[in-house]
Amino acid sequence: MKSQTSSLIFYLLKCRTRMVVGVGSKNISGSFLEVIEQQGWQGLWAGNGINMLRIIPTQAIELGTFECVKRAMTSAQEKWSQSECPRVQLGPLSLSFSLSWISPVAVGGAAAGIFSTLACHPLEVLKVFALQALISKMENQIKLH
Repeated sequence: MKSQTSSLIFYLLKCRTRMVVGVGSKNISGSFLEVIEQQGWQGLWAGNGINMLRIIPTQAIELGTFECVKRAMTSAQEKWSQSECPRVQLGPLSLSFSLSWISPVAVGGAAAGIFSTLACHPLEVLKVFALQALISKMENQIKLH
């Protein structure tokens, strides 16, 4: 969710980064106006494409995984509630497994987070490298001025 929110307020993050790096104005409103004057409204979201290239696949994987796991868990719970739960016999000890206490939403959410992280972490690494290159470029521009 944090990544989605940062995409919506990317222009504020951009102005804050400019202030931290030391480009232009020392306050957020001044930085905001400088970006608009120099690059127009589009300049406020310049560079957000890198962020979106990571967010879109992450959200798609999360949604697909969540729905798939939730449906599978619900189906298994219904199947096991209609028939006898699986049992394991270990000598005199008999263990029965019930899924009734497990939330399909919780399991689906956990699986979605794990799979999207595993699949999209390389995109996060690429994003960090791209942002580092952008910051280095901005620092070099500062040194030239």
